[in-house]
Formats: sequence, structure tokens, C-alpha cells
Amino acid sequence: MKKNTYSVILTAAAIISTVFSGILGGAAAAADIKPRTMVFHYAGPLDCTNARFANNFKELVEKKSGGKLKVDVFGQNILGTDIDCLSTMKVGKVDFMVTVPAMVVNVIPALAVYDIPFTFEDVKSARKALTDPQWLAVIGREYERAGYHLLATTDSNFRIISTNKEIKSIGDFKGMKLRTMENKNHIAFFEALGVKATPLNASEVYLALQQGMLQGQENPYSQVYDKKLYEVQKYVTNSNHIFHNIIFFTGQATWKSLQPEAQKIIEEAANETAKMICEYSDKSEEDFRDKLVKERGMKFIDFDKIPGLRDQLRKATLKGAKERAAKQVDPKLLEAYLKTCGIKD
Repeated sequence: MKKNTYSVILTAAAIISTVFSGILGGAAAAADIKPRTMVFHYAGPLDCTNARFANNFKELVEKKSGGKLKVDVFGQNILGTDIDCLSTMKVGKVDFMVTVPAMVVNVIPALAVYDIPFTFEDVKSARKALTDPQWLAVIGREYERAGYHLLATTDSNFRIISTNKEIKSIGDFKGMKLRTMENKNHIAFFEALGVKATPLNASEVYLALQQGMLQGQENPYSQVYDKKLYEVQKYVTNSNHIFHNIIFFTGQATWKSLQPEAQKIIEEAANETAKMICEYSDKSEEDFRDKLVKERGMKFIDFDKIPGLRDQLRKATLKGAKERAAKQVDPKLLEAYLKTCGIKD
């Protein structure tokens, strides 16, 4: 009995010692960090997913560093667009950016692989592929070559189409004036469906829809709701044409200037925030769709209940998308991506 009691005491002491060592070790690491204030840029309104990422990351970094590392967050394109800030990141004037690959593909061409439409059947398979450690190592090297450093990847589930034109078949896409991001790959695959793709800044979409210059646009459900597009749109769909992958990265100038202790804190905060965003998206996207339909009066078009539609859309766009990607990225990288995604045809 005494022997067992003694063993329990020793085990408890070891656990307490380990816990306190971790706490003290973390405190010591934070104490060694030189004070520094860093700049975080994101596009979008103050209540969007990018804002949620930025503010959560800021809170974690400042807490983990004992206040030694501070993060100043600038949203709503105050510092310029994503494209503008890519250049300032390379010289360390902007330290962090959270955005989507489509906005960065002109600077990091390898990200064109994310522009291949109708790649994933569901969120689970998409998330598994895009966070695969081997794939992240491959794509991470492309960030390095371009002068950046990938910190984390997360998502807002899928991008979907909302429109004022009812979609009953693939033929209904023909002639539709649809807003896309300013990305040549997105424009091309929509044009393959006969869509009149119109690249437009997100802040201009509402007015363009209201004035009838556009019939539709594409974004996650959350942004359709947040931007109040339900006021100028009749239909919302589950087109799920592109997985809304979100990337978080820094510039090599910033990354190399950080102490190892600071790098560790930033990586931990990035990964914890990425996980939080995934959990938030899983809980909220379906809620946003329900709000659009049940509260805001939009009509839901279920692509899964239109026989053969997804297969037709995939067939019409996939071959051309792969051919475009092959011209923009290394063939081995494209092969690795398609393998990760489970695409064989």
C-alpha cells in the first residue's frame, strides 16, 4: 500500500514538474524576445472571416509573447489592396496577410492549382488534401521562391453562386453576367460555361447588382449575408465550384528578422487561429445559408437535385483548367496537387 502511494506521489510530482517547466520555459522564451510591433493587412469589412482571423491571431501573439510582440491590424484595404501589399511585404513594411490564393496567383504562380474548379466533393476531403503535410511542404517552397513564408492554411468552406437568374440546367449559365475575382483562371473557367465573367472589386458588387449591370456573383454564403447581397439577389445555390481556401503568410524579410522564439510563437498562433476559423466556418456557413433563405427570402437552388449538373459542369471546365495550370506551374507540382486531391482523369 505504501509503495503504491509513494508511486502515485512520484508520478504526480513528475507531472507537476513537467507542467511548471513548460510554463517557466515559455515564460523564459517570451522574456528573451525583443519588443516589436508588426503590421497585419487584410481586405474586407471589419466583421468578415479575414478580420476574425487577424484579431484572433493578434490576441494570441500578444498573449504568448507577454506583450513583447504586438500586432497592429489594418482591414478594409486601408493599406491598399492585397496586390498592393504583396510588394510592401517583400521589404517588411507589411508583416502579415490573410487572403485567398486567387488574389496572389500573379505573384506566386504555383497557386494557380487552387483555381481548378469542381475539385472536391465535400469540405472534409478538401481540407484533408490542402492540409496534407507533404503537399504543404511542396507548396511552401513556392512561397519561399517568391520571397514569402507560408504560416497556415484554413478555409471558409466553398464558394457558391448567387444570381437573379434561375439555374435549372448547365445551359442557364450561357450569357449570364457574373462577377468574379480579378483572376484570369476564374474568368476562363466561367467563360467555358458561356458566362460573361466580369472581374470587379468586392466593394462594387452590390451597386452593380442593384443597377442590373450584373446578374450574379460568387462568394461563400457568409459574404453573401455580410454584404447584404440578399437585397439585390433572388437565388442562392450550392454550386461549390471552388473551395474557399484561406492562406496566411508573411514576407521573408519579416520572417528572417524574427528571433527563433518569436517565430515559434507566431507559428503556434497561426495554427491555433487556422483551426479556430475551420471550426467557425463549419458552424456558421450552414447557418448563413439558412438565414439567406429563411430570414431574407432568397430561393435555394440545390445543384445536387438537378440530375447530372455537377458532372456536366466538371466536364466543361476541368480539362481547360488543368491545361491552364500546366502552363503556369511546374508539371511535377501540378501532378502532386492532383494526386493529393485524388484527381485521375
